Amino acid sequence: MFLMPNLSGRKAQFFILTALVIVGVFYTLSKYINPYAFVDTSKAAGGGEIFFFDNVKDKAIKTIRISDSTNFQNNLREYKNFVENMANEKGYNLVFNYTNDSSTVNIRMVLMSQKVTLKTNFNVSLQP
Repeated sequence: MFLMPNLSGRKAQFFILTALVIVGVFYTLSKYINPYAFVDTSKAAGGGEIFFFDNVKDKAIKTIRISDSTNFQNNLREYKNFVENMANEKGYNLVFNYTNDSSTVNIRMVLMSQKVTLKTNFNVSLQP
């Protein structure tokens, strides 16, 4: 009786050895690839402060515009507390100050983070 040698065990060993060699080659090549070939996405994530700052300014103007002359002080005070707390949660330091005379609200904002400091002063006229 003629017995055939068991080749399936050798095929499996060859497959595993080949897979390990290929993984080793790719790992070695990855160590020598220039890191400048990778895409830097940190600049897109770094614009959060500017977006937040512009949004706070825009919503402050809208808060004053939609409020009537009797309750804009309360609305603006509540908005100030809200945005300062939200900035704090995001890791920013926001100073939001406002003063008003009979026809204008003067707002001064300063946003500080580890990367940037943004400042603005602007006036919003009160609607009659």
